[in-house]
Amino acid sequence: MANTQTAVFKERPWQAGIYLGMFLFIISEAFLFSSLFWTYYYLRGQSLPTWPPEGVHLNIVMASINTAILLASSGAMHWGIQRIRRGSVSGLAIGLISTFALGAAFLGITVWEWTHATFRPWTHAYGSTFFTLTGFHAVHVLGGLFVLLALLARTLRGRISQEHYLAVEVGGLYWHFVDLVWIGVFTTVFIIR
Repeated sequence: MANTQTAVFKERPWQAGIYLGMFLFIISEAFLFSSLFWTYYYLRGQSLPTWPPEGVHLNIVMASINTAILLASSGAMHWGIQRIRRGSVSGLAIGLISTFALGAAFLGITVWEWTHATFRPWTHAYGSTFFTLTGFHAVHVLGGLFVLLALLARTLRGRISQEHYLAVEVGGLYWHFVDLVWIGVFTTVFIIR
């Protein structure tokens, strides 16, 4: 793959710039989430031993299922990219549809969790950090779903092929980043607490 990609960059050097642009965007998003995690852990450190406050009940089982769904979506995205690399446009379409369905399910469960939470963002510092962390992540998932729809539309119109799938790879980088961030959010909010 690396040798193939290097050869492509020599033929079409502008593609390296597209990857660089996505990596810089991901780095900027990583800084955003780092500041949110820092805020969470700072407030947690200031509030111990009463963190989270009394009355906070999180559904760890539902969150774990949601985590598995999001990780499965990353696997579906990877599978779709592998299919288009082998020339299967229909395989890519199946991968994108599967990724979208799993991502939408994740988002739906997240909204369900918010509506059934025993606290609100204005209840206490924990509530505001919980909803901010999970909310920012949900917005990124929603953005990723729009990217997936755009990629699927291009695929169905015949604009993605074994020779031209850069957009899918770059979109996949973003989706994998969103999934990676969720692992941090899940670990922080539901495991470490």
